[in-house]
Amino acid sequence: MSDMNGFEGDVEDGKPVVELFIKASHICKEDKGPCPISQQWFMVFYILAEKKYLNLFVTTVNPDMPPEAYQALEVGRHLPVARVIKGADPRGSDLSNTVFDTNDEIEQLMDIWKCPCLALPKESADEGEAEKAFYDLYKNLNLMLKTENSTPLLHVLRRIDSFLGSRGCRYLLSDELTYADCQLMPKLHHVKMAGKFYRDFDVPADLNNLQAYYSAMYDCEAFRCSCPADRDLYQLYYDKLPKNLVAQRPQPSLMDDSRVLLGESGSGGIGSAGNGAGH
Repeated sequence: MSDMNGFEGDVEDGKPVVELFIKASHICKEDKGPCPISQQWFMVFYILAEKKYLNLFVTTVNPDMPPEAYQALEVGRHLPVARVIKGADPRGSDLSNTVFDTNDEIEQLMDIWKCPCLALPKESADEGEAEKAFYDLYKNLNLMLKTENSTPLLHVLRRIDSFLGSRGCRYLLSDELTYADCQLMPKLHHVKMAGKFYRDFDVPADLNNLQAYYSAMYDCEAFRCSCPADRDLYQLYYDKLPKNLVAQRPQPSLMDDSRVLLGESGSGGIGSAGNGAGH
């Protein structure tokens, strides 16, 4: 278990205190894991904490050895889960010890603060259009990894590139992160990393808007803080793909904990240099 509490500040400042439980790494149980939904919510609550709506603690959970605080929630093995340790919503209603353990419930918690950049599709037509641009991205990534058919994935990437071009801003909808960005960025990272590692797939260089978005993404602190190690992302797919495919790749559990596209070298393991992933 680990606490990532860079934004907790003074927990006596009157702001609600939220603990976000996310999946831990399968390789190093103290590290954050590669689940894109966990990273999505880490980014959302990072933004809320950065904007001073709340104080945030993030706790990684190994379901086989869960911390007592997670067991006490009685949510089975479900992750991610958010718990308000103490505090009230903007209307003054006490939220202390309230648990939010489904995606819809966590969305409801996010929406309590009505942060303008985290509007839901029901509140923002632009948000809805942005989400439509990438709604089948992850499904088509998995299809490509399992079958090598990259056509549907390329179609989605070109759709995203076109949407970005129509907006002309740093992120999907503005120069500020939105809820749509928090959903898209983890999935795009999986496309770049897992696609290259397992299928030698590259995001087309001629998708200029998307390439610029990737650059902005890797400079974004909310993304960087929540991003798993490369080896953990590879490991997520290792046991799900054809054995003849993974047999040709280095074993992720033996790699170091680098995050190459974030410019961070790792420690331990055999390293990922020369693994054919072409980072």
